Amino acid sequence: MELITGIALILVVFFSSYIIEIRLKNIESQNNRVIEILEEIRDKK
Repeated sequence: MELITGIALILVVFFSSYIIEIRLKNIESQNNRVIEILEEIRDKK
């Protein structure tokens, strides 16, 4: 029983870290796009 609980805990940690990594990559791509837009606005001035 403890072995199953341990394996389940490892899987939860693995998948949650994977989901967090995906969300961080999405945030990074959004930030890069915002930076591009701001640079375009700056260059127009």
